[in-house]
Amino acid sequence: MVWDRSLSIRRSRRTGWKICSFAAAGAVLFLWGLARESYWALALPVTAGVLAALGLAFYIGYTILTVRGIPAEAEHYGSRTAKGLALAICAGSVALAFVFLAGVIAESYWALALPVAGAVLGLLGMVFWIGVAIVLQRSTLSQAGSSASAVPGAKSGAAQP
Repeated sequence: MVWDRSLSIRRSRRTGWKICSFAAAGAVLFLWGLARESYWALALPVTAGVLAALGLAFYIGYTILTVRGIPAEAEHYGSRTAKGLALAICAGSVALAFVFLAGVIAESYWALALPVAGAVLGLLGMVFWIGVAIVLQRSTLSQAGSSASAVPGAKSGAAQP
């Protein structure tokens, strides 16, 4: 089969239009739900985010639990302690998912507030530590000499494209 560039571009554009349409429809539904002060307008996006994060945590624990052919420098992943922690991550993420879903179904304020607070405080903590790093920084690139010296493989004085 010969690759047809124009067919590939048409399919990509069609897929792009579908993605844009779904995103726009989702935004309209979300804003409509907010205007109606619907609990579910907030619960559905928070639920999707929390379940995605818990699914990722489960996957990480499962991967550590079932890893085979461990290289010498990562032998600690094969220890009983690591396997126990991995099992705890898996079990904890499943348990939290059930507790969270029970709270969402019961339309509990705290089922939404706690994950959102964790995300917001985590994000603010990251921004805070970026600020600390900037405040404690000893020099900037312009003070460090030439800016090309900070770029690996760049030649000093050479024009960059």
